Amino acid sequence: MAKLGETIRRGMFAPVRALLPKNPWLRVLVYALPVLLLLALFGPALDLVLKVFDLVLRVLEPMLHTTVGRVLVVLGLTALVVLVASLLLRRRLREWRAEAALGRHLRATAKLVGRDRRSARDAFRRVAQYRGPAPSRYPALAQDATLKLARLALAEGEVDAALGWITKVIEPGLPKELERSLLQLRLEALRRQGQVLPATLRREAEAAAQRFRGDVAVLRTLRDLCEAEDAHDEALQWQARVVENAPPVDAGAERQRHVDMLVAAGERALREGDHDRARKLSKQLRVADQDGTSSAILTGDVHRALGEHRKAVRAYGSAASPLGLDRIAELLSEHPGAVDTRELLASCPMQGVLLLVARELARGGEHARAERAARLAADALGPTPTVCAVLAEVLELLGDERRALLLREQTLARLLTPAP
Repeated sequence: MAKLGETIRRGMFAPVRALLPKNPWLRVLVYALPVLLLLALFGPALDLVLKVFDLVLRVLEPMLHTTVGRVLVVLGLTALVVLVASLLLRRRLREWRAEAALGRHLRATAKLVGRDRRSARDAFRRVAQYRGPAPSRYPALAQDATLKLARLALAEGEVDAALGWITKVIEPGLPKELERSLLQLRLEALRRQGQVLPATLRREAEAAAQRFRGDVAVLRTLRDLCEAEDAHDEALQWQARVVENAPPVDAGAERQRHVDMLVAAGERALREGDHDRARKLSKQLRVADQDGTSSAILTGDVHRALGEHRKAVRAYGSAASPLGLDRIAELLSEHPGAVDTRELLASCPMQGVLLLVARELARGGEHARAERAARLAADALGPTPTVCAVLAEVLELLGDERRALLLREQTLARLLTPAP
């Protein structure tokens, strides 16, 4: 390709070389003719420049003979040089100022990461007050510094100061991420201040959630507002969205909170007698708490409230947890004989159910079988306070009140003894 370009260039200039004279001096003359023509054309202008220069020299010549005149000439020349340099380097100077402000902002961010909040606040304040040219790499420099000052004020509980910084942010032209941060800070500051009507704050939060659908901070604010207004159903919906969008570091805590809210909602539904809603909530719990037992416990509570004791025992037993065992014990205390011992063993495959079996056998008068079941449970579970309490109840049912009283005293002493 290089050889081809060279060949084309030689071909283009070949006619010109053919027309030029062979004598080198004649060639110089040919080259000089255009220059002479230009000088003849601009001769009057050059004469004018030379005359002005001569006039300046005549004015300066007397001044150079005195000390004051020489000082004035030097100052004038210096000012002229500075003016010309500023005109020629104006763009460079603007870029330098902008980059210096950006560097100050980055240093302040580094101090903030290093937990030097006082120095970071002072540096951010200088950047927020900067009114020079913005850096081309980050035009929203001052707005970002202002938002960081507002966040620092909120972290220290200075709500009014945070609102003051927020009001100084110029919203038009703000980048999307800074706009998101502005909405988050404004919602949090207004919620802490408590001087805005909840309905107004909620409308603003809903608008922010519509603008940024997956923003966890805005969704949490909406959840908290709904809980404050006792709108538990809406709070559950917002919490479900929080779980969907929560970062991995907060996902576990938010999922557990969702489970707790569903459990509380199920308990409220049972208190209000809304069994259909409680059943729906138990299905939601099955999805939200796949590894837990809350769904089985709530399902058992629904059957228990409806008087379906066998179904309740099976649901409690499927939980395979101490809480499910406690629920079975409460149900059998309220309704003795509601479930026979075989079905009880089949419904709850746990060693702790032997205590309940022993109590049911004792209530049915089968003392030998009850004593054998109680002995097996004591050997398997150990002398825990719960085991001792149920064993004492079994002994009372078997008519051995002395041993029951002794066992209760031992249990009380074990509970009162401080752990090593």
